[in-house]
Amino acid sequence: MSADHSRRALLVAAASGCLVAGCKGIAALGPLPKLTADVVTLDHAIADEELMVARYRAALTALRGNRKAAAVATSLLAEHSRHLAALRSRLILPPRLATASPRPSSSPPPLPSGVASVIADLSAAEQAAATRLLGQLKHAPGPLAQLMASIGASEAGHVALLAQARLT
Repeated sequence: MSADHSRRALLVAAASGCLVAGCKGIAALGPLPKLTADVVTLDHAIADEELMVARYRAALTALRGNRKAAAVATSLLAEHSRHLAALRSRLILPPRLATASPRPSSSPPPLPSGVASVIADLSAAEQAAATRLLGQLKHAPGPLAQLMASIGASEAGHVALLAQARLT
C-alpha cells in the first residue's frame, strides 16, 4: 500500500467517524450538564417574582374601587416589576436559548372577595415570598444573595405598606 492510499484510508476513516458521531446528534457530545444550584435558585426566584407580578395585576382589578389601596398596589407592582427585571438580568443564557419563547405566564390563585381580603391575601403572599427568599440565600453566590436579600427585605416592607392600606 502506498503512502497516498494509507492517507486516503485515514481520511475516509476519520470522515466515517465524524458521520457516525453526527448521526448520534447532541448525544455524541455526552450527557447534558446538570444545572448548578445557583441557576436553579435564580430560576425559582424569577418564577416567584413572575407570580407576584401576576398576583398584583389581578389585584388591581379588584382594588379599583378603593383609590388608596389601588395606588399602593400600583406602586408595589412597579417594584415587583423592577425586582423581576433585576433577577432576569442575572440569568445569562446562550443566544439560542435567550431567543426561545419565555415560559407561560404565571397565573395567581383566585383572589378573595372584598378589598380587605385582597389586601390581606397580598400581605400573606409578600410575607411568604420574603421567607422563601431568605431560605434560598444559602444556594446563591454572593452577588445574587445580596440581590435576593434586598428583594426579600423589600417584600417584608411591602407587608407594612399593605397593612397601612388596609387601615384606610
